[in-house]
Amino acid sequence: MYAPIATTLFILCIGVHSLYAIPQYTLLTGNRCINCHVATQGGGLRNELGWYSRSDAALIPPTEPAIAWLYSSHEGNDYLDGKLLIGMDVRVQHTRSVFSTATSRSTFPMQAAINAAWKFGDEVVINGGINLAALQFGDRAAKRFPGQQPAHLSAIIQPTHDWPSIRVGYFRPTVGMHYDDHTAFATNLVTSISRRPFIPPNWAEGGAEITYETPLWLTLQAGVFGSGSLRQVTGPDGSTSLIDGSGPTATARAVLWPKLFEDKVNTWLGASHLANGGLGITSVFAGVGLMDVASLMIDNSMVQRDSSFSTSNLMVELMVSVHEGLMPYVRYEQGAMQIESGQASRREFAESVVLGAQVFPIPFVELRPEYRIWNTSLPGHVGRWNLQLHLYY
Repeated sequence: MYAPIATTLFILCIGVHSLYAIPQYTLLTGNRCINCHVATQGGGLRNELGWYSRSDAALIPPTEPAIAWLYSSHEGNDYLDGKLLIGMDVRVQHTRSVFSTATSRSTFPMQAAINAAWKFGDEVVINGGINLAALQFGDRAAKRFPGQQPAHLSAIIQPTHDWPSIRVGYFRPTVGMHYDDHTAFATNLVTSISRRPFIPPNWAEGGAEITYETPLWLTLQAGVFGSGSLRQVTGPDGSTSLIDGSGPTATARAVLWPKLFEDKVNTWLGASHLANGGLGITSVFAGVGLMDVASLMIDNSMVQRDSSFSTSNLMVELMVSVHEGLMPYVRYEQGAMQIESGQASRREFAESVVLGAQVFPIPFVELRPEYRIWNTSLPGHVGRWNLQLHLYY
């Protein structure tokens, strides 16, 4: 089976990335995040449907004689009569920095994560995971993203399917849409010489969140959290914290999921807001997808930190499903930031065009080649190609 190979890489890899849900799939399939993931916000551990939906998604199916031996135990990620769910994600990337012409190309692990959940019937689910990225020490500790955490653990309680669910514990607050690319402008403060996440990979806070999703076309969420992890996140100068003090963090999110033309067209439209003292993060997002054919997403994320700085980031992405194992895409991103420093101020501008594809040669293996063209306030353009290997279960 494929699992021993993935397990070996899991042990070897210590990464700096987090797996998020893929909103493009919701537009291509008509499923909400909760349909394929244990947590309502998506990302992390896949449930039974999430596992099966990608188990045969490949250019070469698992029944092909040449690879059939890899999938002889190809049954699912649930065990002990469905009470235990297990998932894993390993990512390795080959790339070169866009911020320096002196850097050389390198290959490094991005992620080595394992997640699990235990079901106490349909009413209570305990969901947790380990992030080896935040367990780095010595010289490698400097490579961690500020605010990144080593683990998450929470209980999801929902007495009946008609009731709201309550999630309590240490986990990622729901803000915006969750993308599986931590370099996306939607979660970063971007300048001519740096890119710093304001929503870091593997971010987690202690708190509680309530979610109401009884109508298939609506998601409403609100939460109250601590601020210990967010306090570690820095602004564009790389030294000043995004927040002052240790006050609570409040979040709210609403998403509409209408289906049109006899369910052939899937859409979502939503907004979210995070507030903590002088910090406000607002996201407005929309998407439309033609079932099993193509998806188009638009996202505008805005960050305001008192009078220190403000930023507005726009992202537009088009993905085409040529085959369930081949999905090319093009993404345009633009970031504009106003920074105030004493009596002086400056404006930063950056934009990028990304040409790439999600390629699944065999089940549970993804190759993601990309070419990024980067333009900033500085003269000239920068072009870089990258290749990512993703092993998942």
